[in-house]
Amino acid sequence: MSFTFRALARSIVATAFLFSSYSFADSNASYPEGWETWPVVKESMNLPADTVLPPDTSLFIQESVRAYSWINNGNGSPLTIRVNPEKLEQYKTHGPYSDGPTVVAVSEVQGIVWVTEHIGGVAIYGSYDRQGKDITSMHPTLEPSFCQNCHTTYKDICINGTCAEPVLQVYGSK
Repeated sequence: MSFTFRALARSIVATAFLFSSYSFADSNASYPEGWETWPVVKESMNLPADTVLPPDTSLFIQESVRAYSWINNGNGSPLTIRVNPEKLEQYKTHGPYSDGPTVVAVSEVQGIVWVTEHIGGVAIYGSYDRQGKDITSMHPTLEPSFCQNCHTTYKDICINGTCAEPVLQVYGSK
């Protein structure tokens, strides 16, 4: 009986250790030095948490608003999209993309820099602050796996890893 109790206790401790040592994954995409000089191709918004979207809003926009409603304490933030100048022509047709950093989306108030990079035709993602510090641990929606899931789920909008439905265009048209 004592042996069984000890084994059970060890199992509980090992399980607790496993869950307590969980950490966020680091960014997969690299921080692109000099992104601030890349051309702006879109301006959009991380909408405030209390935004009421029109009933026919796409699932992509609904998910984006839900996922990022925490930004700027729920008050939203302007979002600027910049494209690597070497990939502007590729961006116009949504790829395919050559290797290297492709796009950054910058939450202007919060200072989040989301990076999309391509390697071997595959989009990878990262989340940084303006100084290049990896901030994936700041919120679960900043993890590369979260970005990857959304960008691959909405393939009609996110073609080759870059998305093409600005929030302001949809929200402003109603």
